[in-house]
Amino acid sequence: MRKLLSIIFLIFNGAVFAETQHFYEFRSQMSITKEISDRWDLNVFVSENANLSGRHQEGTSSFINAQNYLLIGPTYKYSPNLNLVLLGYIYQKTNPFFDSFAVENRMFQQVVYSTDFGFGRVTHRVRFEERFIDDKAPEQEFMGTRLRYQIGLTVPLQGDEVNDGEFYFNANNEFYFSTSGYRNALYNENWTYAGIGYQTAGRGRFEMGPLIQRVVVDKQHDVRYFELMQFSWSYNF
Repeated sequence: MRKLLSIIFLIFNGAVFAETQHFYEFRSQMSITKEISDRWDLNVFVSENANLSGRHQEGTSSFINAQNYLLIGPTYKYSPNLNLVLLGYIYQKTNPFFDSFAVENRMFQQVVYSTDFGFGRVTHRVRFEERFIDDKAPEQEFMGTRLRYQIGLTVPLQGDEVNDGEFYFNANNEFYFSTSGYRNALYNENWTYAGIGYQTAGRGRFEMGPLIQRVVVDKQHDVRYFELMQFSWSYNF
């Protein structure tokens, strides 16, 4: 139990920063994975953010943080604990209902490594992204790269492993580093999540919990916190 509490503290420690602005949202996401062969899976992930804080004015401009997101990643299963995405694709559109929207196309490479402990499973994910961004406000196009590292913890709440008809606890923290191109800070984002999930017998996993996104929004290092309630569904077939 002491080890579990120590890991949870480390995960959530990244979300403690000085307050700047807070906005509230709901996030729904779906992850579908299809087994292609013994060595290959295809993962399709979609998510959508809905701003619950209304429309905000900032100087002479306004913003609303609605966002659509699509990821397609062919995954190579090197071993039961290690899998790789050699080349995946991400499409993201921010502020999709306004003329000041931003579109981002990304290519990415990814390594995921998981290990079992006596109390649960720890997962490390490293992702490198090549980002092609078309921002309409102000009108600009640029390319940049980003490194992301996520550490996650899944703990069965009934027994030693997650089986059908059982609940589990899931938490993760992800660090974002802008490695090239236009950026407001080298370490410019941090996402922290914790939720309770349920493994069904034939309909995948359902999960819900709070997600806190910390984002550096300008060169003065002003910070916004986006506090979301996240609902997830994942299914493998």
